[in-house]
Amino acid sequence: MTLRKGDRHRPWIRGLAFAGVAAAGYVFGTSSERLIAQPPALPGTPPAAPAQTPAPPTPKLAKPEEPDRRIVGYITSDNQLIAITREELGDFLIARGGHEKLELLANRKIVELEAARRGITVTTVEIKAKLEEDLRGLGVTLRDFERVILPRINKSLYEYIEDVIRPQLMLTKMCQDRVKVTDDDLQKAFENRYGERRQAQIIVWNEKDLKIAQQQWDEARKSDVDFDRVATMQADPALAAAAGKVKPIGKYPENAQDTTVVDTLFKLKPGEISPILRVPAGLMCIKCVAVIPPDANVKLDEKIRAELHKEIFARKLEGEIKTFFSELREAAKPQLLLKGPPSVAEFREGVGQLIDQAGGVPPVPDLPPAPTGTKPRP
Repeated sequence: MTLRKGDRHRPWIRGLAFAGVAAAGYVFGTSSERLIAQPPALPGTPPAAPAQTPAPPTPKLAKPEEPDRRIVGYITSDNQLIAITREELGDFLIARGGHEKLELLANRKIVELEAARRGITVTTVEIKAKLEEDLRGLGVTLRDFERVILPRINKSLYEYIEDVIRPQLMLTKMCQDRVKVTDDDLQKAFENRYGERRQAQIIVWNEKDLKIAQQQWDEARKSDVDFDRVATMQADPALAAAAGKVKPIGKYPENAQDTTVVDTLFKLKPGEISPILRVPAGLMCIKCVAVIPPDANVKLDEKIRAELHKEIFARKLEGEIKTFFSELREAAKPQLLLKGPPSVAEFREGVGQLIDQAGGVPPVPDLPPAPTGTKPRP
């Protein structure tokens, strides 16, 4: 799990077409019991000077490890075997793009250190079970997952297990006790699924395309055919393929930012179109297609409660993990010193040094000019 910035679509958009998340926090500090335990001042005794809060200790820099001299290969020169070490291989791979993995490595280390501090481990049985669960959720076989899905996210199966599944399982164990599903959560989820809902179509534009949005909104208002035509032209391929049609929407949004959109939709009559709304994903208009009445045949029994509890818990857990990890990163204060491969200027300088050492060989022609305003790499 890389835990970088996600796609630009907010949970309410994915809730209409896919799924959503929620959030909570993790707090450290002085407990109220310690404050209450302070003894009262005796009568006639001058108040004690407030205790000075000691400054937090400056973290000590761990002693760097010795270079890794383990041998990964050999070449022969002048009848001698020349070793290739892991350190040389690491430098070689870093210069060819491996620096991009540094943030991922730092994120993994943050999670693993906190898990170790809490005595949390992950077994191979748990990893296998999570992988099988992911495959069931995607509806694919392991073979198709490796052949089709993983290349899209530029990962091997090993990387998916180590960078996604293992940290996710650790974070789940650290956060699951903080997630609470209330009766109110269950009732609202039940209403969203089986209560009165709205069938809707939406059109989303980039926030910078206000003029285009206004023009297309005017066209979409002319007729149902025009709305469908404009909806199939929008940038989001999933929405365009469905002419903007999304799953039925309940009256209780999963995200507080969705309130304006849902409130607007429930004020519309079938066939009416909203004004252009500003949403986290950009600009949007929403059309009420139909009112779906409540399903009187479904009751909130134990089976339905169990299904809804599982869904709500998973959604809240995802949000909890994101918040918890953000706080772990803030506490860890990662300092990533390796910023990337050599810049064009550094490359030119290195080539020049090689030429000088070779005795003044003419410079390599057609090198690209060094860009101005670039910052030197540390």
